[in-house]
Amino acid sequence: MLGFPMPYNDELLYSVIARHGIHSGITSPKELLREVFGNTKLVATSDLPGHLGAIAELYPQQTGVTAEYLLYRHTLFPLYAPFIGKERSVSLKRALMSGEKSAAHTKIGAVASRLKQPRALRYCPGCIEEQLERHGECYWQRECQVAGIWGCLKHGRFIESTVARHEVHRHAFFAADEAKCPFVSQLPCSPQERLAARSTKELLELRMAYSPDIEQWGLWYRQVAEGLRLNRGKHICHELVRNKVLSCWGIGWLHQNGLLPNNAEASWLRALFRKHRKSFSYLEHIVVLHALLEPGWSWAGVLQSVERSKPPPHRAGTSKCSVESETLKQNRVRWAKAARKFGTKKARSSGYGALYAWLYRHDRVWLLEQGERFRSRSNRNSSRVDWRSRDKYLFRRLCGLRERCERELAGKRHSAQWYLNQLDDRSRLEKKPDLLPLCRRLLERDSEDVDEYQVRRLTRTYAESTALGDELKRWKLLRHSGLSEERLTPLAKLFLDKVLML
Repeated sequence: MLGFPMPYNDELLYSVIARHGIHSGITSPKELLREVFGNTKLVATSDLPGHLGAIAELYPQQTGVTAEYLLYRHTLFPLYAPFIGKERSVSLKRALMSGEKSAAHTKIGAVASRLKQPRALRYCPGCIEEQLERHGECYWQRECQVAGIWGCLKHGRFIESTVARHEVHRHAFFAADEAKCPFVSQLPCSPQERLAARSTKELLELRMAYSPDIEQWGLWYRQVAEGLRLNRGKHICHELVRNKVLSCWGIGWLHQNGLLPNNAEASWLRALFRKHRKSFSYLEHIVVLHALLEPGWSWAGVLQSVERSKPPPHRAGTSKCSVESETLKQNRVRWAKAARKFGTKKARSSGYGALYAWLYRHDRVWLLEQGERFRSRSNRNSSRVDWRSRDKYLFRRLCGLRERCERELAGKRHSAQWYLNQLDDRSRLEKKPDLLPLCRRLLERDSEDVDEYQVRRLTRTYAESTALGDELKRWKLLRHSGLSEERLTPLAKLFLDKVLML
């Protein structure tokens, strides 16, 4: 595509697309999507957009702009790639560069993260002024949108613009301008904010693609702690690590970012030095690295060191006694008696937990085979429930619901699930439909399908328009009914044609 703007330094790809809309005079969000992507159903994502391959094809080959170039230079992908594991990083990279559905924010852990994402796109007034002087226009910068980073190293704290990150109009790209980014005075950044911003900026500008495995991070942190003598044998002294973090960053800044570590076993700081079963955010890594490493460390050096960390070769433990030993036979007999008396689960909490652990370590195959044999069974008798009476009672309630909702033109679709949601004890009907035949047949026969639901919506709109004396237009009936020509079912389309012929 001729005329598609080249991205400025540290510019979000979201901003490049928005500037193209301004340069081309495109005012319709759907028209902009159609021109750039050839698809009007894509969502305008600011931090981790997809379909990068389609955007790279808009540039001439001589520019050297590729999908990978856009991914690492103009999205926030470099902040997450080193910390989510090699397999997940490669999968996310492939999905963003192609047209696959990526579920990007789930894969990077943003949904469950302690870091709260900014509510709106942010900007630095000083940087905006420099952009206008240099380029004659302004744009959204990457480093301004990073969660947990509050200010620019050069000018001061960021300001929230009037553009929400999750707009009501999910398909619209909003370009930065002086109206959305007014010039206001900036507060200076604290030393902690400047330190975090400097490390984040270095990570964003890292040109090498590092993606260590999650397990390597846990092993490397243990090695660092042992090198600083923050351990007692195999155990990390978590209190000493916590004191170093607090003295480096201060309680106020850590609390502001939701990273204040406590002494609980589930603390994120303790989990960071254990075997990693989940990823941690870039800011959590920055906090610990600055607290433990000497000044002057670099991300490239740290990531290279982590990738070189290899767990020691696993050596299968040898049993101290053979299967035929007297100790093993005695323990088998003791466990069999306990399991026969109490059942497998209750025996472990009745004084035989240590015996179970010993057998699990030395004779696991036999123990698991006996587990199914001695598992306690439920003695509950299901015949105590009068299912026929219950069926009639629920059937009468469903009939009452059906009679009331048949007279209502508004409301949600009266599907089988909708009927169940109106009942207090819906779980019985969901789990045991075969024991409630009357209710099951009513739901199969009288539940509203999509055809009937669309007809009901059109009927309501027609009745309201007729009562107000409005002129009947096809597009008006569809819009006020919340429908479109693409989603209209054949039955609803036939109904609409008949109505407009009246």
